[in-house]
Amino acid sequence: MSSKRHSNPTTSRAAKRARFSTQVKKPGGPSPVVLIAGLVMVIGLIGGAVFLSTESSPESFSPSYQPLDRFSAQDGQLVAAATAGHEPYPLAAAEDGLVRFPLSTFDDYQAHYYTYMHNGRAIEFFVLKSKDDVVRAAFNACDVCFLAKKGYSQDGDEMVCNNCGRRFPADQINDVQGGCNPSPLRRTVDGDTLVIRADDIIGGLDYF
Repeated sequence: MSSKRHSNPTTSRAAKRARFSTQVKKPGGPSPVVLIAGLVMVIGLIGGAVFLSTESSPESFSPSYQPLDRFSAQDGQLVAAATAGHEPYPLAAAEDGLVRFPLSTFDDYQAHYYTYMHNGRAIEFFVLKSKDDVVRAAFNACDVCFLAKKGYSQDGDEMVCNNCGRRFPADQINDVQGGCNPSPLRRTVDGDTLVIRADDIIGGLDYF
């Protein structure tokens, strides 16, 4: 009589299933669903970073950025348009820190626009004589709409904001400020000459 003992088939199969289950279900390991979700998130983050780096280029947000077709050469200098819709205005150059204009320039009661270049950036301002015969000066911008960079246009005795359409009597320029009024630019009269300090013009750089 053989002493070899036969194992129970049912017990053997159960043991194999237990070993297989232990090998497959390792505690602490991430599930396939979690791995796929993580991979999708990583791809999304990379794609978003590439999109932002393409769309948010420095030229899009830098206030000093000017398209190349808005530059012109004047008196040997490169002059830019700081506001939209026009060629660069005539260059206003300083001598000994002062910009000077003959008062007779403004006897036509028309707004005369100028550009002052500072470190490659354009600052725009205008000068006009109002009907009370006072010569006035202001930046081509205001505290409200300057981000639109559209400036002002003249309509008779009024200056009109090209962004919001509000109108301002010419004889209030320099006297009234704030809101959408043209931001005043200090000026003095020396004999038959209008004098504006270059430092006062540069003080309006943030508008452009």
